[in-house]
Amino acid sequence: MNTSDDLLEYPVVENFSPEVPIEIFGMGNNTKKLVAIVDTGFTGFLQIPLTVGIESNLTLWSVGSARLADGSVVKNLQCIGRIRFAGKELIGIVTLSEKGNDCLLGMQFLERLKMDFTVSPTRNRAIFKSLDSESEPLPQPLPSTIKEEEKPKAKRQKA
Repeated sequence: MNTSDDLLEYPVVENFSPEVPIEIFGMGNNTKKLVAIVDTGFTGFLQIPLTVGIESNLTLWSVGSARLADGSVVKNLQCIGRIRFAGKELIGIVTLSEKGNDCLLGMQFLERLKMDFTVSPTRNRAIFKSLDSESEPLPQPLPSTIKEEEKPKAKRQKA
């Protein structure tokens, strides 16, 4: 891992999967160090194996369901967890998975982290950059290059 005051870099492993170290805290400050995959296809906060959630002594929040990439729906337990990454602590809903051994950091986590996240496949690096008040503004969307007369027109139905 390379670090500077506002930049963190982690190696990207097979299939361009960025892996980062995190700590998860349960009741009584029971701490567990994990390696999590940053999964931008996962909309949640954090997903961990059920056994890791039990070992971490997380507080049960609810029973939920999730739609997987293949379209199937699975039920899962959801807990409250505190996560430490890059010197920041965030509290969120941690999904416990009965299948698989991967820990997945999702888009809710990335959004609340308040850091830009980039994967550089040519450098095999995952890059997190701190956002602060002096950060460059986000780029504005490009104007449409389609001429007005080329845009499809909505068909009007006769009454």
